[in-house]
Amino acid sequence: MTQTVVEVHWFPKYPDRFLTTAGSEINLYQVKHRDLIDHSIQTNINLDISKSTTATLIAFETRYQFIRSVAPSFHSTGEILFAAGLPNGKVALCNFATENNVEFTPRLSRPCTCLAWSELEPSLLAMGHDRNRSDHCITIWDTERGVPNQSSILQLIGLSETAHSICWDKTFPQVLIAGMSHKHIKMMDFRQNPAIVTLANARTVNGLCIAPNGRYLSSYVDNVINLWDLRSLEKPISQIQMQKNITHLSWCPTRSSVLTTLQRDSPLINLIDLHWPGSESDGGEPHSIKRFVSPFQSRGGSRMPTMGYLSWHPYDLERMLALSGTGTICDYRIPQRVAISWDNNNNLYGNNGNELQQFTSPSPPSSPTDSLNQWDCGIDSYEEDIAETIQKRAMNNYGLAAEMQRNGDLAGSGNLRGVWRLLGHMIKEECKLGLNTILGVCSAPDGPAMSRSDPDMMKWLDFSIGSGLVVYRSEHRDTAQLLCGWTFDRSKESSFLSFIDELCSNKEYTRAALIACFHFRIKQAIDILGRGAEQSADPSSLLRVAAIALSGFSAERSGLWRKQCGAARTQIDDPYLRCMFSFLAHEKDGFETVTNETEISLSDRMAFACNFLSDLKLAEYIKGMVANCIESGDLNGLLLTGATNDGIKLLQSHLDRTEDVQTVALIAARFLTSDLLTDYRVQYWVSTYRDLLDIWGLWEQRAQLDITLGRIRSPPQNSRSVFLLCNFCGKNVSMSLQEDARVRTCAVAAVMHKLSSCPNCRKPLPRCALCLLHMGTTMGAMSQGHGAAQGQIGWQSKPFSKWFSWCQTCRHGGHTEHLAEWFNENTECPVTSCNCKCFAKDLPMPQYPREKDTLS
Repeated sequence: MTQTVVEVHWFPKYPDRFLTTAGSEINLYQVKHRDLIDHSIQTNINLDISKSTTATLIAFETRYQFIRSVAPSFHSTGEILFAAGLPNGKVALCNFATENNVEFTPRLSRPCTCLAWSELEPSLLAMGHDRNRSDHCITIWDTERGVPNQSSILQLIGLSETAHSICWDKTFPQVLIAGMSHKHIKMMDFRQNPAIVTLANARTVNGLCIAPNGRYLSSYVDNVINLWDLRSLEKPISQIQMQKNITHLSWCPTRSSVLTTLQRDSPLINLIDLHWPGSESDGGEPHSIKRFVSPFQSRGGSRMPTMGYLSWHPYDLERMLALSGTGTICDYRIPQRVAISWDNNNNLYGNNGNELQQFTSPSPPSSPTDSLNQWDCGIDSYEEDIAETIQKRAMNNYGLAAEMQRNGDLAGSGNLRGVWRLLGHMIKEECKLGLNTILGVCSAPDGPAMSRSDPDMMKWLDFSIGSGLVVYRSEHRDTAQLLCGWTFDRSKESSFLSFIDELCSNKEYTRAALIACFHFRIKQAIDILGRGAEQSADPSSLLRVAAIALSGFSAERSGLWRKQCGAARTQIDDPYLRCMFSFLAHEKDGFETVTNETEISLSDRMAFACNFLSDLKLAEYIKGMVANCIESGDLNGLLLTGATNDGIKLLQSHLDRTEDVQTVALIAARFLTSDLLTDYRVQYWVSTYRDLLDIWGLWEQRAQLDITLGRIRSPPQNSRSVFLLCNFCGKNVSMSLQEDARVRTCAVAAVMHKLSSCPNCRKPLPRCALCLLHMGTTMGAMSQGHGAAQGQIGWQSKPFSKWFSWCQTCRHGGHTEHLAEWFNENTECPVTSCNCKCFAKDLPMPQYPREKDTLS
């Protein structure tokens, strides 16, 4: 090459060939792998364009001077064809094979500014020219019809205008888009005659190109890029500002989300990644992310060469030909921008070119190893994602078991197991209010006031001398202790012993000993610890030592024993033993070491507080614990808050800290009352968990959740009424009676007892099948001034006995009183020739007393 290359183009249908333009030279190259080239022969027809590829010159064209523009054709068969635009306006079709090229010559000479082949109809070539007041600036030539003439020139567009850039639509073959006269973009549809033209006023008329999906159009002027939606060209959907003036703009031919630009005197290629919110088909303004790559590296500290031109490979989405300002060609691979994301089933996916690739999750080695590989170094940092945990629980029907305790076993967490057991106990005891409300500590204005408890001095059962401790008794405190899990009857020795034996059978020896000490049973606590020491398989168990230490307790609580307990308390690992010795060695009215022992269950601490704290201290302690539980998100605090607004705050706090929306939604569905389910936070939890179940396709669990919520929700409080409608006009008879009664209040009784026709249409009401009087006619004692007005009681005082009823099968009826008397002795309808057993089709009617018996 004797001249500097200014443009380079891949052939769209020949992925291994490209052409270059350099002044009056147009060269055709074929790209091959370097291993296929014999480099022992020195020749100037081979260009090393990358470390693995070499371009070999296979044809050239030198008959045209000062070529202004070049456009390779989309023809896929036959000869290679391209169009070349010249300064005098001529456009030549060249194929590197024939000497006689076909040329188009404009009527008036002016430079050719742009060329564009149609991808859908490869024979159509659009040619753009500079302005001439007597000629058109755009010509559409059907090259299959041969030399330009009246039959092959299909359209002439833009009289006295300038064509700056043109491109064909990728969806409709006869739609052309052109940037014209520095002021507007025209989209012309030639499927109709005359052509339909859509106009967009804009200065960004250069570099028109359409995205591969055929939906978006890009253009530029100076340093501004406009992005258009071809469905609406009223205004651009996005505008991107660059630092310098733009010299080249093009879409990646394989991805509609990548736009590339070159800037004046810049060594970098600007890649603009476009991301649409939601889906791309929804349209809207996209978000853009800019990247910069440099195909040419600096050598020896010199400046990097500037970019002159680029051409994307038609099929390889990471490959392009980059041309420097000095004419150097580089077969460059764009560094791939890897995007990774989790799917709904917690599988990690990433892009591998145009393909979606699933990454393998880290797994432990199949056999023990001492090597410090990547797994060994990073396994401690891996934690199971909460979404994966929620999905596993949901597949096991977590939260949907009929027994609340069963849900705790499905949770796979010791803390949640205790929470579900607590909720099940509260539901079993039919007390969802929580200790805060039961004891009257809640601050709600409609809450119960705190009842006053009675102090009682309790002596140590195993010691005849020595001072005891003050305990506080009240009915509410007893209920609270029952709710805390101390389910024994204090007044019955057998009940307490059964409770202790149950704890021992569950190997909760230290907890049983602690509760025994709380009830002043030191010897029993010693026996429990001794039994636990015998049953324990751990030789290092301290139960025997604790029993020995506890045997030194006396009611006088000597100072030496108390001092040693206080010193050894911090060295005891078992929280129940530590709490037990803290209780036995406490100072006067000082139980903080017991109530603040966080390793003891909240239920046991609250039961202890209900026994030994005064009303004032108990109220302060409960308020403090409620605040602490809400702050820390401890679900065990539901024992205190219950199904109240504080309980919702506690659940929200737990969600904020653990992101376990499943547990809070299920607890809300199973524990909260129907009025609390309408809270916006609860609605959000439930709807979010429903969405998760839908995403995972767990339809049965979703249906079971809806059934559970349906059982809790109370039906709408609408009054159920039965209205009597007229058989002729269809209007409400009873409502008319009420309106008539409101108008004439002084004659209520007369109206009610003399009305025998519909108040609306005046048609007679049906007759009674027994007395043959119209319904509503005065009858019996009512007409004689007796009844409810004279103090009669029972069935006659009710309007129902004087109203009328009918059979839903045969439609015969009468006054309710008459029908009751008839069906006391008969089974068939009183109407002649009707064999309907009306009475047998309903529930048995009550035995009404006869009117004469009542009046007598």
